[in-house]
Amino acid sequence: MMTKTRKLILYSAAAALLAVAVFCALGYILLQDHYSKTFPYGTWINGVYCTGLSVERVNLLLCQQEYDVSVTITDDEGNEYVLDCNAFVTGIDYTESIKEVRNQTHTGAVFSQTSYTVNPLVTLDEEAFSEWLPTVSPFSEIDEKYDNKVTLEYTEDGYVLSDTGLEILDTDRACEMILAAVQTGAKSVSLVETDCYTAEGYTSNDKILLNIYNQIEEYTQSHQVTLSADEGEYVLTGVQVQSFLATDEEKIPLLNKDGTIYCDTEKVEAYVSALASETSTRNNSWEFVTHSGETIEVEKGNYGRVMENESELVKELTEALNAQSCDETLTLEYTYYPSGAVDNDYGRAISETYIEVSISEQHCYMYQGDELIWESDCVTGDVAKGRDTPKGVYYIEYKQQGRTLRGADYTTYVYYWMHFYDGCGFHDAYWKTVFGGTEYLTNGSHGCVNLPSAKAKELYALVTSGMTVIVY
Repeated sequence: MMTKTRKLILYSAAAALLAVAVFCALGYILLQDHYSKTFPYGTWINGVYCTGLSVERVNLLLCQQEYDVSVTITDDEGNEYVLDCNAFVTGIDYTESIKEVRNQTHTGAVFSQTSYTVNPLVTLDEEAFSEWLPTVSPFSEIDEKYDNKVTLEYTEDGYVLSDTGLEILDTDRACEMILAAVQTGAKSVSLVETDCYTAEGYTSNDKILLNIYNQIEEYTQSHQVTLSADEGEYVLTGVQVQSFLATDEEKIPLLNKDGTIYCDTEKVEAYVSALASETSTRNNSWEFVTHSGETIEVEKGNYGRVMENESELVKELTEALNAQSCDETLTLEYTYYPSGAVDNDYGRAISETYIEVSISEQHCYMYQGDELIWESDCVTGDVAKGRDTPKGVYYIEYKQQGRTLRGADYTTYVYYWMHFYDGCGFHDAYWKTVFGGTEYLTNGSHGCVNLPSAKAKELYALVTSGMTVIVY
């Protein structure tokens, strides 16, 4: 059995432990109560040691620190401006932000070190601040920067819209956002992110230009035209489609009575005419390498192709462009002279076998590829009488054995006739005894290429309809 002395010792120990527990609990409660009004150990705010200090005391200490009331604003172009607002400050108070820090602290962190950074609430002379703000950049440049809000210009890349109407700075909104930032201690404000730009303020002309540009964009996307030719297809670009629009003197598209843009028939006609001239090769000049290796430019002639459906193409293209939308393939139709020219680079390349006539040399050459297969002296049109043989690139339209040639002052029978252009051709001149040299200057032909009888016979046997003739 336990002795009385032992029991007494146990009771005493239990009482002592209970007293210690009560003391610790009471200490914890007292410590918690103390730190509920002050900051716990290891608390730093803006570089101030706050342990054991009240919110009011910390606020007093922080307000004694120097605080720079300035804010950096960024405009829509990324430019930054620093506004010094210190002159308008009427008061600084950290109380609310200090209380937020106090609410975050707890006695469980009594022995830890924690640092906080807080911003004050700043009070300003709002009336003076609002009067001052519009006088500094970027607000002071607004009127100069946005004189013309909307412009529409036709360039080599098509229509370009300049719309600064969407970038007009709302000064009232900007002042409100900057004031709010300063009051809460924020150091930067993006005028774009805070929605300080407005589209308000468009003039009636601005709205018209915006409407026209939107129509141009839709028109360009909805009108697809392809021109099909023998050698391939030409797809009209967006810039080309826009170039057909009817415009005023400043190249601003005109509007129909229903308020829509439309194409100008005269512009379509001009385009088709230019296209016909560019892609037609008949009557164009030619670059030619002569028998001597010299490269020359030969004047126009009747060899090549000609667009035959210009008027129809103008009508079809105009109808397509004036439709609400289109996806058309229009055909370019050509007639080839001779018809076989279609096999020779669409009327641009001379035939493999061709005849070359040098007026200055008074000599003819026939080549088959690079091989000279026939040649002869000749007599061309009489220079003194203004009957020069026409220069150009032609082709043998037909040949005939035995033909009577007639003119205003002559009637002549020839045995071999090879016509190439407007009554001119190769033929025998059995009545002549001199060929080549300077005979053509005063005793030449009426425009034909005269040949010795034997040479004319040889040539007649070699030529075929459609063969190229180059006269230079």
